Formats: sequence, structure tokens, C-alpha cells
Amino acid sequence: MISLDKLDTIKITVNKDMTFNEIYGYLYPVRQYINEKFTDNMYDDWNELEHSVKWIKESLKSINENSGDILNIYCLYDKGNIIGVVFILSGSDNIFKFISENNIDSNNQKIAQLSCFHILKDYRGIGRSFLKDVILKDLKKCGLKEVYVKSSHNKALNLYDKLGTVVGNYISISDHQLYQRYGYIYKIDL
Repeated sequence: MISLDKLDTIKITVNKDMTFNEIYGYLYPVRQYINEKFTDNMYDDWNELEHSVKWIKESLKSINENSGDILNIYCLYDKGNIIGVVFILSGSDNIFKFISENNIDSNNQKIAQLSCFHILKDYRGIGRSFLKDVILKDLKKCGLKEVYVKSSHNKALNLYDKLGTVVGNYISISDHQLYQRYGYIYKIDL
């Protein structure tokens, strides 16, 4: 496995002038994951790309309506190629709506939501360091106190178990109404 210190990290703060098409390019690891699921006959009736696109469009709408909303994209690069991505939304009404809808008890105003976290297959195993040593450290430095993540990916749950605490669970229906997806909501204290 390659070491994190041999990779480059770039943080992009989305502003009102950025178009969805500009942001879409950063979803390359998510697109590759979907291709991998189809190629390896592992499609589970859940298209992460479609769900990420929907979440990003809702976040962009919120940014355009509320001057205090911040969407940061953390990209991990190897030799100029994007190999990982994480989106972090903070200061948003969408986050407080998320907290309320999921019956999460938090009085903190310095919270963020993590979404669209993907690492290319050949680099998996570096995600914990990327999240813990780069992203969470930066969020703490920016004054945030709590990060929430909602996940039903079995491979990711172990990572979130190590970094945070389960504060809720949920059942969602797959894209074509074929399966129930069981997931958890994690709180990561900074």
C-alpha cells in the first residue's frame, strides 16, 4: 500500500460561481466504483453516483440560497491523477434538517456532514489515514466540532466504527425497490 505522504491533497471550496459540471469531474472515484460494481457483477441496486449527484445538487442549491453554507471537496492525487474524494458540507440548513430528520440530539452549531467518500480500488486501505490525518484534522482546525456520516456500506462501517460513534440507524429501499438497505449514522467528534 502506498503511503499518504507520497500523495497530494487538494481542498476545493465550492463557491456560487462553480457549475455542477466543474464539480462533477471530482466524482471520478465514485464513477469508477460504479463501473467496478457493474464489471464485477456486484451491482446491488444502489447507484452511489446518482445519490452523490443528487446530494451535491441539493448542496449547491443551498449554497446559492444561503451565504453561510460551505461545501469543501478534498481530493487525493497520485502523480496528478485523482484517486480519492470526500465532500464536506458545513454551515448549512441541510445539515440541521439531516440532524432533525434522523432524530439526532446535538446542540452544537459547528457541525458538518461527510458524503461521497470514495477511494479507487488500487488505493483502498489508505482511506482511514486520508480521513483521519488530513480531513478531520483540517475540519478541527476550521473550528468544526462534530462530523456526521450516513453509510450502509459494509466495508466502510469498520472505518467509521473506529473513528466515531453510532448515533442512529436507518433502513432505505434500493433504487428499484428491490432490497432493503440497513445503514448507520455516525458522529465523529473533533
